[in-house]
Amino acid sequence: MSCTLCGGATEAAFTTTDRNRALSAERFEYRRCDACEAYLLANVPDDLGPYYPADYYGFPEAHQLDGAAALEAPKLDLITRHAPRGRLVEVGPGPGSFSRAARNAGFEVTAIEMDAACCEYLERVAGVTAIHSDEPDRALADLEPAHAIAMWHVVEHVPRPLQLLDAAAGRLAPGGVLAVAMPNPQSLQFRLLRGRWAHVDAPRHLFLIPYAALRARVRDAGLRPVLVTTSDPAGRAWNRFGWEYALRRFPARHHATLRVRLLARLLTYGLGPVEHRGLAGATYTALFVKEP
Repeated sequence: MSCTLCGGATEAAFTTTDRNRALSAERFEYRRCDACEAYLLANVPDDLGPYYPADYYGFPEAHQLDGAAALEAPKLDLITRHAPRGRLVEVGPGPGSFSRAARNAGFEVTAIEMDAACCEYLERVAGVTAIHSDEPDRALADLEPAHAIAMWHVVEHVPRPLQLLDAAAGRLAPGGVLAVAMPNPQSLQFRLLRGRWAHVDAPRHLFLIPYAALRARVRDAGLRPVLVTTSDPAGRAWNRFGWEYALRRFPARHHATLRVRLLARLLTYGLGPVEHRGLAGATYTALFVKEP
């Protein structure tokens, strides 16, 4: 099987199940590309819809959404360091806590979301323009140039990730910022846990793309990297999440016990010096600026 990202040869890496949600007993095979070092799901289900059930998204009340939006301030800070307030597009916002935060901060926000219920909620409660589409690369092509485009843990879900990145680069205004967050296949957790790792999230995650491969693609599209980190506030939270899910026997069915939560905290703090060094954290956040 050739890599759908770069065309390189691939080899079997690991198999796993839908451990996070237990919606199927099917085993899913991931392969590793020898060239770009990405991991890709080989046996993608013909219909991924059942793996995104109605309870995949939560819809908080308006005051709860504002509380969640306040927690998105560190992400907004990363963007506003490099881009002026103006048009911002978020791809895959779910119920829209970040979109709401950007709107509250003065951005003109458009959201592209595949879930129809989310789109209705985004316009009615979050107060942003929503475009219903499961082809975000094509939806982006119809928009006016944006000052910022945000894709928080979205690229790994889409069947055409490179086309999505290219479309985002094409719709940025000169000096605009592309913000991307993704699971990190070079993380300590992935090296230790493999198919048990929460951020594999089979079969919803179709790709695990290392930062070097992402950087190479967007550079070719005319974007300059300005930041990459695995130890931002969101990254630190995903570290703890990864350890906790690894300790839970049935993470999809039961809440974590007090013992599991305590052990996850011990692992998070005990291995923090390793995970915060270089790019060893569970997820990475990367920002790119479009050259004038």
